[in-house]
Amino acid sequence: MLHYHLRRGGVGSVMHRQAAGLALTEDPPELAFVVGAAPEGPSSAPVFVVPGLDYDGFTGADASDLEAGAERLAAAIEEALSRAFPGGCDLLHVHNPLLRKNARLLGALRILQSRGYALLVQEHDFAEDFRPDVYDSAWPYPESCDYATINSRDRDSLVAAGLDPRHVHLLPNPVADDGEFSPRGGFAAEAAKGRRTVLYPVRAIRRKNLGEALLLSLFLPESAELAVTLPPTSEADWPGYRAWKAFAAKEGLPVRFEVGEGAPLAALYGRSFAAVTTSVKEGFGYSYLDPLTRGIPVLGRRIPHIARDFSEQGIEFPGLYDSLLTPVAARERKGPRRAADGRLARFREVFGPAFGKAGVARLEALLEALPRRFEGDLLDFGALDPRSQASLLARIKGDGAFAAEVVRLNPALERLASQAPSAEEALLRREAVARAYSERGCGELLAAAYGQALRREASGRVDKAALLERYLQPSAFFLSAS
Repeated sequence: MLHYHLRRGGVGSVMHRQAAGLALTEDPPELAFVVGAAPEGPSSAPVFVVPGLDYDGFTGADASDLEAGAERLAAAIEEALSRAFPGGCDLLHVHNPLLRKNARLLGALRILQSRGYALLVQEHDFAEDFRPDVYDSAWPYPESCDYATINSRDRDSLVAAGLDPRHVHLLPNPVADDGEFSPRGGFAAEAAKGRRTVLYPVRAIRRKNLGEALLLSLFLPESAELAVTLPPTSEADWPGYRAWKAFAAKEGLPVRFEVGEGAPLAALYGRSFAAVTTSVKEGFGYSYLDPLTRGIPVLGRRIPHIARDFSEQGIEFPGLYDSLLTPVAARERKGPRRAADGRLARFREVFGPAFGKAGVARLEALLEALPRRFEGDLLDFGALDPRSQASLLARIKGDGAFAAEVVRLNPALERLASQAPSAEEALLRREAVARAYSERGCGELLAAAYGQALRREASGRVDKAALLERYLQPSAFFLSAS
């Protein structure tokens, strides 16, 4: 398994869980991790560090530097593989290479393919989903290899963009059911046990939509609080995070930050009567499922394609809403429109090469539709830019009549503290998660994908313009995340 790093959380955690699942299969493969940065804790497989594989800051990326850098990176990866597998490596399972976190990785993978390595490319997030800063326009995506996604929307998108469905595998993330199962009652009953916290078990990067989580804190019962577990790690996410921390302190919101820095997650769940998620962009959605394995209800925002996959497995979330409507006057819409227009210029610059001159009209039609998301008197709070969110938050905090109107438009806000399934319902949800996403079951799916990738029967390539068309839709355009 090859990835940029093995830092705490995110894809690194998935890799460890996949390794545990593979170990439970009938014929476990010999496995090693080749990563750009050493793990922060114990590893579930031998680790070989290639420093040039870590995030590179996208510097020195003219064509000649990219080619030469790709050659060096391919040689360094191959050297690590020779140490990991003296008898030879059969397959490279590469995580998230389509995100341009390292400008030379896709070029290195092409070189390694040419030298006989089979590839399974597993994508957890797509830059096409309004993430121009990590979109790779310098290289084509890997060709004639197997792909995998962690949700059905992304799988369908790759197929629509030209890949053979027989070689695009749906590999949901394993969910480790290793926490205490303790079904929660209503807030009053849980508060009597010392559980007054709604936990947001997340690293607070921008797409987690922290402003909306702060809004929810305004509608918690008296004496309850919102607790956010971890700060961001990326420098790009720190300014926005600091701004929200300062805003919460200024407004006196019932929120604590970085509670996961000094306490294990199990202890934090133990003190919580509910969990919350307000993220607008997720590939899989651990923050929905992990609480269910502990009997803890989940409140907040539903992401349609994630919820659809869960629903097909019999897992429902009655405490979620589809949008959070807020009245926005005409003068208040100018900010989001300006922010949207600024994003369009960046989208044209970065995504334009995928369409070429012949596809300019197609791209323009997609981009011109996006600002319509910010027309009308009622806008989804989660779609707004952070500045507009902060302005509305201050108004909700200080204007009782406006707050009452927001509640009228969003009845789910009145029910935030009352989403408590019965013990029987909580157990059924836990069992549904275990059936659908056990480590063993996910390990078997992964082993089957390995077998298919090793047969090297895949052909075809990703049409990058067609893939962009699947994602650049107004309903998926969130200024809070881009």
